[in-house]
Amino acid sequence: MTNKEGNFSGHTVKSYDKDLQSISQTLETMLELVIQSIDMVALMIKTRDEKLIETITAHDYKINSLDHLIEKKVTAILALRQPMALDLRYTISSLKVSSNLERSGDQAKSIIRKIARLGQQNFASDVEQSLLAMISLSKTMASEAITAFNNQDLELASLVSKQDDEIDKIYSDLFRIIDHENFNRQQVQEITNILFIAKSFERLADHSTNIAEIAGFVVTGEIK
Repeated sequence: MTNKEGNFSGHTVKSYDKDLQSISQTLETMLELVIQSIDMVALMIKTRDEKLIETITAHDYKINSLDHLIEKKVTAILALRQPMALDLRYTISSLKVSSNLERSGDQAKSIIRKIARLGQQNFASDVEQSLLAMISLSKTMASEAITAFNNQDLELASLVSKQDDEIDKIYSDLFRIIDHENFNRQQVQEITNILFIAKSFERLADHSTNIAEIAGFVVTGEIK
């Protein structure tokens, strides 16, 4: 099990603690890479540098590699340690957590490609600020979700779910841009692209919410 600082301790076999800590540290590394991916999205919004497509594709390979590494570590722990109770839930659940992080990376890569299709066309200032706000919240949610999982922090997990509501509100507010009438064909295409991009941010945040819910399961053993 872990204490509030996220340190694994209390097992007779100390190498068991190190095995669990290794999973925790790998998830933290995946988180750092996902945060970098989200930062690339913000950079794409501001610069429209299409080289970022190639950059994030190579970057995403690192995230995928760590996802596979988690699978190997979990398999080894299950075979050698035969964990029980909270340790078993944490070990098994780390597979789902790493999968959600991997999908977060995929989502960031997808968003960059969607923005690239807009060419050099700039977002309206209010739209850009909304998208950047979603980026900021997405980064916070991802970070806090992993901390909640590794530290079994139910209060922090609950906070992540509340932040997801903020993301949903920003997404809903963006629909106000279709309230205007008499759009021409080009404007309709532009608005559609904006809403697709915003929807991708909402899905990105959903992965962090999933991790927060998994953290709750690890602590309580109950599935919402």
